[in-house]
Amino acid sequence: MSMIEIKHIKKSFDDLEVLKDVSFSVEKGDVTAILGPSGSGKSTMLRSLIELETIDSGEILIEGEVLCKDGIYPPKKKKKEILDRMGMVFQHFNLFPHMTIKDNLMCACLCAKQGTKAELEALAKELLAKVDLSDKIDAMPSQLSGGQKQRVAIARALMRKPDIMLFDEPTSALDPELTKEVLNVIKQLSEEKMTMLIVTHEIGFALEAANKIIFLDGGVVAADGTPEEALTNNKNERIRAFLDKVM
Repeated sequence: MSMIEIKHIKKSFDDLEVLKDVSFSVEKGDVTAILGPSGSGKSTMLRSLIELETIDSGEILIEGEVLCKDGIYPPKKKKKEILDRMGMVFQHFNLFPHMTIKDNLMCACLCAKQGTKAELEALAKELLAKVDLSDKIDAMPSQLSGGQKQRVAIARALMRKPDIMLFDEPTSALDPELTKEVLNVIKQLSEEKMTMLIVTHEIGFALEAANKIIFLDGGVVAADGTPEEALTNNKNERIRAFLDKVM
């Protein structure tokens, strides 16, 4: 059973067809990078997995269960159960500036009553240690670098104990040195067999982080395979032109 199955999804914004016919699957433990030029539908596709965008047609399955089919979602309780299996990390961190790092991690879980305060505080300490930020537990977001903020955002997503982690351009706001901090955390999660789907425009990051690459172009899948199959040995002229431009 695939962790994620995308079947012929389509999405338009008025007259602009962003996703024309996208199909692929993600297996357990895969680190899949989604690449492609600007406007190819990468972020729209990712956001549709957590209902930040709704698809017009096609089917999305998470761990074998239907999240959406032709724009129709299951009842609210079932939908929430499916969505809770995924954690999302955004480009711009989205930390609450008035809360300490510990409170940023605990806030959503406390509101959802997903554990006692003591249990969640222990988990927050454990996850901050995982991302090498134990000493920042009582700091404010304004006291952190961009790389540290993104590592906090990853820890916050892990608080919900997801089966799948989704990343939308997690390093695009960071300089190369800070990008390496985030890459190291993703590599660690990969070693723990966490299933991850990463939208990125950074080829080097994708080649280092992912074992599978999907290349979107013009709203369709132009390549799907290992980094070598999708990029290095690919003869697709559009992909070659993209690589020549960004590498």
